[in-house]
Amino acid sequence: MRILPLLMIAATVSFAQWGGGGKSLNDYKKVSVSGRDIHVYAPSNLAPKSPLLLSLHGMDQDPNYQQDMTHWETVADTAGFVVVYPRGGTGMSTWDIQGDKDTKWVTEIINQMVKDYDIDTKRVYLSGFSMGGMFTYHAMSKIADKIAAFAPCSGPNVYGASKAMRPVPIFHPHGTNDDVLQYSSLESFLKNYRDQFNCPAQAEVTENYPNSENRATLYSWGPCDDGVYIKHLKLQGRGHSPSKADVSDIWNFVKQYSLDGVAEPIVVPTNRDTVFNGTFSDSLKLAGWSLTVHSGDGTFKFNEGKGEINVTKVGTNAYDVQVIQNGMHYEKGKSYKLTFDAYASVARTLEVNLEKDTDPWTSYLGEAATFDLGTTSKTYEIMFTMNEPTDENGRISINAGLATGSVFIDNVKLTEVTSDEVGLAKNRLMLSSETSFRVYNLKGAFVCKLNSRPGEIQTRLNSMNLNKGLYIVKNGALNRIFSVK
Repeated sequence: MRILPLLMIAATVSFAQWGGGGKSLNDYKKVSVSGRDIHVYAPSNLAPKSPLLLSLHGMDQDPNYQQDMTHWETVADTAGFVVVYPRGGTGMSTWDIQGDKDTKWVTEIINQMVKDYDIDTKRVYLSGFSMGGMFTYHAMSKIADKIAAFAPCSGPNVYGASKAMRPVPIFHPHGTNDDVLQYSSLESFLKNYRDQFNCPAQAEVTENYPNSENRATLYSWGPCDDGVYIKHLKLQGRGHSPSKADVSDIWNFVKQYSLDGVAEPIVVPTNRDTVFNGTFSDSLKLAGWSLTVHSGDGTFKFNEGKGEINVTKVGTNAYDVQVIQNGMHYEKGKSYKLTFDAYASVARTLEVNLEKDTDPWTSYLGEAATFDLGTTSKTYEIMFTMNEPTDENGRISINAGLATGSVFIDNVKLTEVTSDEVGLAKNRLMLSSETSFRVYNLKGAFVCKLNSRPGEIQTRLNSMNLNKGLYIVKNGALNRIFSVK
């Protein structure tokens, strides 16, 4: 390979550092492939035929730096795929961006991952930063029959655009303040590929595209030949640096593609009165569900046909680590029953709410229901009547932020019931150990919360300023009907 231009050597001097956190390369498995090292991360309980993503470092860098800046494992844990950080093959950790040496090695890495993890060879994705990005472009001309989609970051090839083996999907993030591979060079470089793939001349432009580090604009050209897209994420003020802020966007782009073509997107219906993917099927995994963290922290992943919420940092409130499904239709005056199976790695409580999806997040239960979970799976139930105005985009919130460890959720179902069934369907005696109760009227409307021993509830109810009649007293799934005289 010829000596690289001097600007390539500068690639090590102007990187914006990210504070890290989470896993380090020590949490990865070090593997030798044909005498060269790779570092591999595979989520626990990885399903067979899961995807593979390779993330390549820049010149004179190493897998440790690339992992510390990108933390691909945070996405892999949720989406369920294998991550590999390879190491460049020379003293300055460069990549062969003109010949066959490293493209052949990448093929050997793929073969090794098939043996070790049974990865899906039709869903292998390649991403790289700086010279790793140049190699990503080079690989389009050499092994596009092995790679389904490409995400070069800040790395237009200094030797010019290659002739791709086929129309390939491309996602290219690049900072406007890049002082190593200047942003001004990118347009003509990308145009070469747009012309190769017969993309539309004009891009679809998304201003103020969300990015946690920089003001961003997304440019999309497509559909091009074979249905592929070329996308460029313009990052205002970003220098020459890979970033954790971009990995979710890269994954959400590449995951749409396989070597068989564009994968059909999973469409989650809106304004629906049933739970989507409440059984966490293998074909849908976590589709329809999303994780939100506030003052707590954790992950949400597919685990053998269940959703697993793993809380690594507790919050102030249960909703500081929560899993949400929105798009639910709650009709005023109608009554509903929500059931789900749950258990935990250690005994703990879990909070569940049915609520408005926007501020002020009104609870349609009056307040969130709290359940005591054990280490074996049980079925839990909430029944309520919708007394607020009809909500066509309500949500189910599963809130786990008050204790560390894992909560496993399955078989989440919402069904419509008659108002008479609310509170009457399971008129069971409450446990003698229960001391905190919620009081509802027979229409399911929340009245109050009281603390009392079970034997004293009748006296407490009669002493309260309630209308005469029947009331439902609940604690979790247990409830009983009491009359007020």
